[in-house]
Amino acid sequence: MTSHLPSDAMLAAFASGTATPGVDLLMRSHLAIAPHCAERLDLMQDVGGALLHDAPAVSLAKDALNRTLTRLDTLEAEQPEDTAPEPLGILPAPLAAVLGRPVDDLHWQFRLPGLHEYVLEGYSEGEDVSLLRARPGAGMLQHTHHGEEATLILSGEMTDGDTVLRRGDIAEADGDHDHRPRITGDGICYCLIVMSGKMRFTGPFSRALNLFT
Repeated sequence: MTSHLPSDAMLAAFASGTATPGVDLLMRSHLAIAPHCAERLDLMQDVGGALLHDAPAVSLAKDALNRTLTRLDTLEAEQPEDTAPEPLGILPAPLAAVLGRPVDDLHWQFRLPGLHEYVLEGYSEGEDVSLLRARPGAGMLQHTHHGEEATLILSGEMTDGDTVLRRGDIAEADGDHDHRPRITGDGICYCLIVMSGKMRFTGPFSRALNLFT
């Protein structure tokens, strides 16, 4: 059972359609793994709908309805048939649709002993989206953040401080967090990471390491 859920702020951004592309992918992947977590999303959307219902009426342009119907027709015509994404191994359907291949076929880049990364291209400037593959016993360097970081566990087990994260769990960190996540399970840990801003290393040799971030 998923026990570490997205924050209200992340969920609200996703529900309102204002989440960044990377966070949107992470949230859709999370909900595909843990569909029972959609209850919070439904509640937030209901609250948002009620707030809109109570808001003052705003006049629309005369052609607003026609433009909306035209756009819907265009989207329907552009939607190919039988393209519903399917899970691919440990990859939930939304992430599998983006990658198009299983994790074993990705071109992983070495980062640290036991740690490899696959960077997803095409996301907005200032947002880094990547997959991390980590062997049991591996750990990341001590660091904090200039922006925000969201991590979705796809398989395996990661421990961050006193928090143990498993498949479907989400961890969030920002400049107030100084941490060193490590892999504590028996199997390889795969996770999806979305970052705005860069990491700032705080452990040994941090001054030298930060020159390369």
